[in-house]
Amino acid sequence: MKRFARWRWCALVALLTLVVALSFYIVDTICHANFHAIVNGEAYRSGQMNAEQLTHVIQEYGIKSILNLHGENPATDWHQAEIATAMKLNVTHYDRSLGSGEQMTLEEMDDLVTILRQSPKPILIHCYGGADRSGLVSALYRFAIEGQKPDVADSELSIWYGHVPLIRPKVTAMDDSFWRYVSNRTAHAELNPQSKLIFP
Repeated sequence: MKRFARWRWCALVALLTLVVALSFYIVDTICHANFHAIVNGEAYRSGQMNAEQLTHVIQEYGIKSILNLHGENPATDWHQAEIATAMKLNVTHYDRSLGSGEQMTLEEMDDLVTILRQSPKPILIHCYGGADRSGLVSALYRFAIEGQKPDVADSELSIWYGHVPLIRPKVTAMDDSFWRYVSNRTAHAELNPQSKLIFP
């Protein structure tokens, strides 16, 4: 009986934690477009912003480049506004199309890491909600650019940013992609001691 009570208490705590985290994410997304620093002064992440929000963030944080993970959508108002804002404020803009439920190839992640390394800093990384695709690329930034330990970099794929595989199982594709990248690149570095762990 005591064991059941303890299990019920643990389940309640887990449920409350999930509710609090999701509530925080919803409020943060609505009010601040889920905007957070990955590395202060170097890289930031967010959900999709309107022109006013984007202008404020660019000016406030000195953003020099934007990596849009929601894909190139020239016929949509939001994409036109984002491109126009970037051009107006002299910000470099990159478009890449990621699916939050689709695993990425190593080549695709290498391409993203190349952008992260070569882009003017600070860079703003965004997708639609700022939770899953942005989480993956933020984790890649911390691992491949900053050289942080994988389990530290993986914290970018967190419930606190709205990444909740428990509710949306398909987004585990982002976690799987990150760990496959880590496994492959670490193995490559071990086989080639003269090469750098930081890729490409």
